[in-house]
Amino acid sequence: MLSLDGSHGVVLAADLNVTHATVALCDLAGRPLAETVHELRLTDGPEPLLRWVEQRWRHLLDAAGVGADRVLGLGVGVPGPVDVATGRVVHHTPALPGWRDFPLRDHLERQFGVVCVVDNDANAMALGEYHAEQPAASPLLFVKVATGIGAGVVVDGHVLRGADGAEGDLGHVRIASAEHGPPCVCGARGCLAASASGRALARVLREQGEDVPDSRSVVELALTGHAEATRLVREAGLVVGDVLATAVSLLNPRVLALGGDLALAQDHFVSAVCERLYQRTQPQAARGLRVVASGLGHRAGVVGAARLALEEVLSAEAVDRALAGRRQPVP
Repeated sequence: MLSLDGSHGVVLAADLNVTHATVALCDLAGRPLAETVHELRLTDGPEPLLRWVEQRWRHLLDAAGVGADRVLGLGVGVPGPVDVATGRVVHHTPALPGWRDFPLRDHLERQFGVVCVVDNDANAMALGEYHAEQPAASPLLFVKVATGIGAGVVVDGHVLRGADGAEGDLGHVRIASAEHGPPCVCGARGCLAASASGRALARVLREQGEDVPDSRSVVELALTGHAEATRLVREAGLVVGDVLATAVSLLNPRVLALGGDLALAQDHFVSAVCERLYQRTQPQAARGLRVVASGLGHRAGVVGAARLALEEVLSAEAVDRALAGRRQPVP
């Protein structure tokens, strides 16, 4: 039997969110050797944020006593549409002002001298959830509901990608008429995210005088029994369930995993998604479906980012290149 020597090298992973980031150092089996979470603002732009990521990664290496020469790859998840082939955010998104077309992958590869893989955060979360929690669940549909709303699909261990990096953009599915729906950060009206995201719920509660700066605060309020926060979280679950009924009918997944801040309110949000989902789908599409809260929770993104790096580092092509570089000439 052959097995992988996970101590041969390490990969560095970063899950960048709108208000916070998780960075990690992992061995080649994907096991975390060091991990940390920090508050930040992606609206500060790519260059200062990437400097921060580089500093955090180097700090993790120093703290773990791991030399930089043992780093074999980097994985990064960002909350926006990404062209994986170039490692760039390909469309403007309000969560990432100034990030469009920034050479994110190339910049990090120059700093560390190793391969870097950049992907949308929901894709990374889906990949992390599949490999760590649901390895027999294919297809797996992962939906993140936090500041925004996004989704990733994993089929037979591989992320299902669209033609232009815009796959899984559930947050901008229209659920109401443009005339009457609430305004969305994208400039349109009636988007799902404008009614059911953590940002939208926080806005409603702030208008009612509550101190709720973000989606996590909404969930914390709901979990304390706050009547209006609980109602809003449940209503968001019903609305998201409406949209996901179409996705389930189209994809017929084995597992629907719900992640992000709102999924932490399982009794309110996850239950409401299930209720509406089973009301709106045909029995054949939902018969074998399992709807679960993410088993990895807030770690899904960084686990998936590490997996992105590992899949590149341990690919057949990468191994062949490494072996070719070590061959000695025949005398």
